[in-house]
Amino acid sequence: MFCSKMTRFVLMFFCPFRSQRIPRWIVALAMAGVVTVKDTRLLAQDKGGIRPGPVAPAQPLNLPGEVSDERMEDLLDNAAERLLKSGQTLKMSELRGQLRRRSCSIRLPKLSANKLSPAELMAQARAGVLVIGDLYKCKKCPRWHVGVSSGFMLTEAGACVTCYRVVNVTDSPTLIAMTGDGRIVPVREVLAANPHTDVAILRLDGAGYTPLPLDTEPAVGAPVRVLSHPDDHFFTLSEGIVSRYVSVSLEKNGGVVTMMAITADFGAGSSGAPVFNERGGVAGMVNNTQSLYYDPKRGKDLQMVFKHCLPSQYIRELIR
Repeated sequence: MFCSKMTRFVLMFFCPFRSQRIPRWIVALAMAGVVTVKDTRLLAQDKGGIRPGPVAPAQPLNLPGEVSDERMEDLLDNAAERLLKSGQTLKMSELRGQLRRRSCSIRLPKLSANKLSPAELMAQARAGVLVIGDLYKCKKCPRWHVGVSSGFMLTEAGACVTCYRVVNVTDSPTLIAMTGDGRIVPVREVLAANPHTDVAILRLDGAGYTPLPLDTEPAVGAPVRVLSHPDDHFFTLSEGIVSRYVSVSLEKNGGVVTMMAITADFGAGSSGAPVFNERGGVAGMVNNTQSLYYDPKRGKDLQMVFKHCLPSQYIRELIR
């Protein structure tokens, strides 16, 4: 009885509406220790009809390098549809026919000798990292949408590189590319390709691009960074090390290739992305992932993911 009277006294004393009868459920919560005296004030105010004023919608901070994935998807879709309808793109059938070309002559940029921090790498290399997009139609609307893969520039004149399988698509009308500084252009030509190593060198429309220099493969344990677009999370930078080099078969009767396994994260949509060393040179290109399960038959209990990249030497093999 004493506790009940004391609790009611405390509630009445601290309640801003002393003349208002305090509901039994508030008293019960206070007695049980579920709410504090401060909480009872808020509850009583809410019960009394006092509401907070309107709050303005949240706004982005527009920090350096900030990305709106939704806005970027819209930009890609709108630009791709505009380029396609205006007849500025090359048909996919023509691009796929050019995949038979086995070498090209291009001049690669020189590599800096200075090491770059992750922030410096992002600032210098982003413009040269590409979104490579094929087009598809969903079942919800009549518009064209862009399926995202990755790539990067090799020359100022428009030569770039991605995975062979990114180009060898049968159900897309064409290919487009978007640079890290927002330039969206059609893929104009396949310069050289190798299906066995999964490499294709392309030429984009126009010139004045930011090329990324190729470098030699780093030693096991050396740090590496990846800038890619996993699952439409555009221009995501991840960091890790080279965990090993391993010989694997990419396709039947295609021979054996060397893969650079790394611990830097990437995912679907990252195929063709650059793998940087400490100097900002491209030491490899993202290729595939292999998941290790404790129960592989049922795909349960994921233990780790091996992330495989093609050494940059396979890109050089296509350049005279």
